[in-house]
Amino acid sequence: MIPKINLEDIELSRLICGTNAFCGISHFTKSRDMYLADYFRDVNKIAEIMSYLFKEFGVNACISSPRDSILKAKEMVEEELGEKYHWICTPSDARETATGTEPNIKQQIEWCADHGVSVCMPHRSWTDYRIQNKDRVIFDIEKVTNCIRDHGMIPGLSTHYYETIQAVKKHNYDVKLIVQPLNPTGFQSNIEVNRLISEINSTNTQIIVIKPMAAGRLEPEIGLNFAFKNIKSNDIVACGFDCIQNADYDAQVVEKILG
Repeated sequence: MIPKINLEDIELSRLICGTNAFCGISHFTKSRDMYLADYFRDVNKIAEIMSYLFKEFGVNACISSPRDSILKAKEMVEEELGEKYHWICTPSDARETATGTEPNIKQQIEWCADHGVSVCMPHRSWTDYRIQNKDRVIFDIEKVTNCIRDHGMIPGLSTHYYETIQAVKKHNYDVKLIVQPLNPTGFQSNIEVNRLISEINSTNTQIIVIKPMAAGRLEPEIGLNFAFKNIKSNDIVACGFDCIQNADYDAQVVEKILG
């Protein structure tokens, strides 16, 4: 089983389920996006991967924006297993990604609270446009984290900018988890890799590393080893899966790394 860590009052596996593939996002080609979107139109295929990883490896969480398909799959897994499956969700003021949502951060935070989200962390489309780089200030952050707390969720931030880590550290914002891309190529990050590793390890805030395999450009042994070797012992890695066979293989790699 993959080890777990504590985030405030919840327990999360150190490997969690990324969901870009489930949402038709490949970071490769439009044709690949179309294939994934069509394949995962059947929510049973999403739930099958989530459930398998939970039962076989203890992977008990996923991360996504508000999505009808992820909500349904989460509910199916919880009904099948009789256990809580944690949803780390990234609301936005720029995108409508679930039925009944508007591009409004407060409304999407409320949607998250109404749909069983454990950790609510505004999407990079909110975060990365509110960083004032000179003073490392994130505009409106207290208003948003207070709203998340008021709705009974743990606040975090999703970002692709290392400045977010610095801002949270400098101002001691109520942000308990930060999403940040990390891989050997620097894919989708805005800073040199060794500098980013230093930032991740110099903060007490827990990190979710995304894009460990640079969206399929690296072998699992390379990307996952690199990610886990360069983060803190209470940080997490999110990995996307396009089929149950790849999910099984990647989880086995992580078990060996952390074993």
